[in-house]
Amino acid sequence: MRGRLPSATTSAFVLLISLTFATTAIYRPGVFDLLSVQGAEVAAKVREACQLAALKGLDDPACEVVRRGARQDLRLGVLLCFATLVLLTGLQYWFGPAWRIRRRRLRPVVGEVHDELRRMAGEVLGGRRVVFLLDVLNPGVAGLAFGRIGRRYVVISRGTWMLFERDRPLFRAVVLHELAHVRNRDLTITAVTLAMWRSYAAVILVPGLLAAVNGMLSGRAPFLRSEQMPFGSNVMLSWLFAVQITGLAVLSWLTRSVVLQSRELLADARVLSWQEDATPLRRLFEQAPAARRRPVSLRVRTHPHLAVRRAALDGQAPLVRQGFVFPLALGGCFSLTMDPATSLTAQGRTNTLPWPAEAFALLLAVALGLRALRAVGAPGDAVHVPLGLAAGLAGGWVLAPSRLTDHALAPFPVSVQLGGLVVLAVAGLLLGLWVRWVARVWAPRVRGLWSALAPLSLIAAVVTLSARMFYDVQTQIIVAHVQKYPAVSEPLAQVLITAQIMLDSRLSGGVLLLVAIVLLMLAPMAVRLAALGERRPPAPRRKGRLALALACGAAAAVITAVVSSTVNGYIFQRSGATVSGLIAAGAASGAALAAAVAGWSRTSPVAKGMVTGLAAAVLYALVLELVVLPLRAALPWMLHMIILERVLEAALIAGLTTALLSRLLPVQAAPVAEPVRG
Repeated sequence: MRGRLPSATTSAFVLLISLTFATTAIYRPGVFDLLSVQGAEVAAKVREACQLAALKGLDDPACEVVRRGARQDLRLGVLLCFATLVLLTGLQYWFGPAWRIRRRRLRPVVGEVHDELRRMAGEVLGGRRVVFLLDVLNPGVAGLAFGRIGRRYVVISRGTWMLFERDRPLFRAVVLHELAHVRNRDLTITAVTLAMWRSYAAVILVPGLLAAVNGMLSGRAPFLRSEQMPFGSNVMLSWLFAVQITGLAVLSWLTRSVVLQSRELLADARVLSWQEDATPLRRLFEQAPAARRRPVSLRVRTHPHLAVRRAALDGQAPLVRQGFVFPLALGGCFSLTMDPATSLTAQGRTNTLPWPAEAFALLLAVALGLRALRAVGAPGDAVHVPLGLAAGLAGGWVLAPSRLTDHALAPFPVSVQLGGLVVLAVAGLLLGLWVRWVARVWAPRVRGLWSALAPLSLIAAVVTLSARMFYDVQTQIIVAHVQKYPAVSEPLAQVLITAQIMLDSRLSGGVLLLVAIVLLMLAPMAVRLAALGERRPPAPRRKGRLALALACGAAAAVITAVVSSTVNGYIFQRSGATVSGLIAAGAASGAALAAAVAGWSRTSPVAKGMVTGLAAAVLYALVLELVVLPLRAALPWMLHMIILERVLEAALIAGLTTALLSRLLPVQAAPVAEPVRG
């Protein structure tokens, strides 16, 4: 099943594309905007006052000059920056192979070695044409595959060439690994990845860092365009911008490493499909020189550690495992791609190019789903993937270009900003748990790409439909703080109330709530119910399940009751304490039951917890209609939907979180059968 899905390299490559183009949508060196139509220059204090007035909903005629200045037409600068990146990437990809051959003085392989190489290529590649080159200056045992469409090259070093006579199996292992890159069709992805990363560094990262340093030395802000910094024009912005550019450089380097390291493990797996004996590859990794303790070149991270490659020879876990870095990079890229469409500064811009945020969300969701389907059963992913997505979504939003103008020097408390990041982190944690659950449910029925379309479509639909709402919360938090609604002194409470108000407004009509129930719960559970009669491997027994169930149930009830009461006290002030108490009681009971069932279940804890939450919500609604409400005034339909939504929301969070905690419990040793005595 996993071998018929698109490779992990392809999934990771989507991240680099997203990262590159998302950053340039808002930030780019000022030289690209020299040909754009410029507006009037406005003093920094006037810009700040008018921006705050706009957030409060006030219409000040004195701010008309600021609005005219914000209408600068910068679309030409965006297109020029995009075109420069594409042009530099294309030039490196097309002319890079010829430059590499000339720079390293590579020469064609001749004689008996060439005949053997041609024979091996014919066995594993069929009709694909490969040119074999010799690196005379490299005495070590090494190989390299590179090229562009129509011109594929495989380089062997002088040390590898000498193995032809001394150790033929080791010689074949080196060559087959390089031919595997050609067979896996990852040479183009590799070449474009390296070219795009160099272009991104040259066009975005290095000029940005130089602008930050120049701002530090001159005591000015790092931008040439005043509308990019409505909340601050001093040297502090240069220091913050330097930190941001450094973070973007690290994120882009991690993304590049994810792409390049994935291809190496897949090439090793391809070699094992050609020859079952892994001894030559194992010997090759054991004889490789030890890595430097402090590497001076970033190139060492283009290959996985030798320990990981050796482990991949014995099992598929290192090959399919997502780990922590991939979801971290994916979450960061996701936040960066949503920034140009959902941030406060981006929404206030005019004359901008339409940014396809949902298209990027769709691509990244498919990449996440593909990796999850390939990694079903991989050890460690139950914890690493949710935590990686949580850190990535929050970290990417901090590194997004608009963060400097929306938050950094604006009069918004740091605690309010951190509270907004908590919402994103929790969303990433729940998304990772839910996607992994969907993948585990569907994995036995996936036999190739066509059969994987159903779970991928489900994941893409959930992510695409909910992405803008979660990122709009960040803007609404700022607006709510400025407008002082709700009038809450505690920053985290204000963030929770603002997020809950948005969620209630979206789901209280009933239609979207029904869609959410079907997508998040009923669709995966229908697949699980269809597989009830199928035999599955026994789940490991875990110690302390009863204690976990009781503890999580009690904690979920208390936390949900406190949070729900705090939120309801501000949202339902006019309805009185009755409505607030009914909602808090229902949410607390649903969360307690879902958490307890998820903690106690050996198999399918997420599904059973969500079924329990759904049943608790329906039962609670019936109790209200048949027992409680006949004795009181009837509740409006909208409040019924809010009660149902709150119960399901609490049950979903409690069930998914408890399922994550249950994975951390130690596994109970299986009983050993005693021998039968005659």
